Amino acid sequence: MSIRVVSQVGYAIGFWLMTCTVGRAKEPVYLTLNPERMLYARAVEQQAIAANDSLLLAEAWYLYGKTYVLAGDYRTAQAYFVKSLRVHEPRGDSFELSRLYVRLSENEERLGHTDKSLRFANRSLAIARRIHSDKALIRAYGALGDIYASLWDGNLTGNQRTYTRILAYYKKTEELCYKLHDTLGIAEASVDLGALFTRVKDPQAVPYLEKALRLFVLLDEDGVRVKAMAHLSAAYRMTGRYPLAFQTLQNAEQFYINRKLNEYDIRLLLERNYVNYYTAKREWKSAFEHAQKLAALEKNQLLADNDGAITRLNIEYETGKKEVLLKAQKRELALRLETLTTQQRFTIVTLMLFVIAVGMSLTFFRLNLKSQRISRRNEELVKEQNHRVKNNLQVVSSLLSLQSKRLTDEAARTAVEESRLRVQSMAILHQRLYDGGKLAEANLDDFIREVVVGVLKAYGYPSVHPRFAIDNITLSADKAVPLGLILNELTTNACKYALPDNDNPEFSVTCHRKATKIQFTVTDNGPGLERSDVSGPDYSAADTSKNGWADQSVVSTAASTLPVSFGMQLIQAQVEQLGGISTFGSPITGRGVVFTLEFKG
Repeated sequence: MSIRVVSQVGYAIGFWLMTCTVGRAKEPVYLTLNPERMLYARAVEQQAIAANDSLLLAEAWYLYGKTYVLAGDYRTAQAYFVKSLRVHEPRGDSFELSRLYVRLSENEERLGHTDKSLRFANRSLAIARRIHSDKALIRAYGALGDIYASLWDGNLTGNQRTYTRILAYYKKTEELCYKLHDTLGIAEASVDLGALFTRVKDPQAVPYLEKALRLFVLLDEDGVRVKAMAHLSAAYRMTGRYPLAFQTLQNAEQFYINRKLNEYDIRLLLERNYVNYYTAKREWKSAFEHAQKLAALEKNQLLADNDGAITRLNIEYETGKKEVLLKAQKRELALRLETLTTQQRFTIVTLMLFVIAVGMSLTFFRLNLKSQRISRRNEELVKEQNHRVKNNLQVVSSLLSLQSKRLTDEAARTAVEESRLRVQSMAILHQRLYDGGKLAEANLDDFIREVVVGVLKAYGYPSVHPRFAIDNITLSADKAVPLGLILNELTTNACKYALPDNDNPEFSVTCHRKATKIQFTVTDNGPGLERSDVSGPDYSAADTSKNGWADQSVVSTAASTLPVSFGMQLIQAQVEQLGGISTFGSPITGRGVVFTLEFKG
């Protein structure tokens, strides 16, 4: 019996909608335009015309468009947005242009033009990414989420990918709002997520929407507060709490009436929730009554006259423009009649000042152009210098590589190969200086990774995956070169002593900035340090204290340490060049070697 009743109500509603939308083709009746918004938009428009400011005029058109959107007249709103777009588009990427594309996308989606809506939303997203604006990204991601949410049928089984895409867009919006500490944005993102979870019957919809409502109450935001209450009513209905759902929906409607809100989308949302509530409760009469109200609102979109809306827009614009021009002409005539002599003198003085200003402007312009040319030339010279140094170092590296292949003595071959790696580390640095965006500065993260990986490959350990924890630090060339040589020696030493015969080889590099100092650490898990292995005439306890070495056994030749050799002397020399303090010893576990260096960045 209940199925037949549902069918009858459905047929009745469908027939009534058809007769309303097809049988009568009269002019649609929109919600009343907000007078305060219209007055403000008109004031901005008159100010823009008086000042001959095209950007301000575009802002006035944007305000007109928002006002018509709230009244449900989307075609007139779209015409205003397009006029504003014609001013912003030729000027290139901007936050205002990205914002306009979002508005255009929302309107096209309301009018049922999905392809246009997606195109505008993707344009907004592309601009937001190019200008690196988180505020613009929030609007673009939200618009894309709304479009796909309107296309989705709510079925998780067959459209899991669409749901995942919608959720991802809304989550990105929420993350950016938290990043910017945008409380209103967080509340709006929570409404979107709560509405989405309601559609898939996910209980977490309720806490999301309750949080949004609390924030809207705190911020005293009227329209979005009603929207949050309507969605919260749907979430309560979804969880079976019908009394609470009905009470929340009634509170939303009463608040809408008391605050004299006049927003078309919110009115639609309230009526749609009433229809869904009474349908779920099987109160068919009440459901039908609210379905009639909903259809009466929705038919305004179907009966909108595009030409009439644009004509009305042009009449309003031209009338306002003529009024402003007429007042300006009268005011100008009165001033000329009263102060003609004074005006002439003022004109002469103004002309002289203008000529002086033009002359100074031309002079400064030429000086600026000359300065820019010199700066660009110097930049090109520095880059060319780095490029040539890099090429020369690569040539030297290649020659050393060829020479090492011809040597039969293993010790000589090793020495030549180590020298090649040192040259290679300097070549890598100059490559970074040449390719980087900043002159004579290198990014440590990229530089360190490339040096370590290059040495590991050279010694036949490409399968070893070193660990890196490096802050975003840039160093000048005079400090990056010594650091690169130190890193090259430590990595080479690990390849010779720590990695062979090691079932689970580990090698890590960390580099962090602490206030004005940079802390650089290299660690391996080789056999470790042994005091009994210290030997060699080039190293002594006095030397270690002088150079800041904390562990007296740092010159062990049996484990993953540097022997007292040219490599050790090179490290000591580079530490002195950096003006830093270094230590070289074993970790607490007793296995492996830890090298630390601290110097002023």
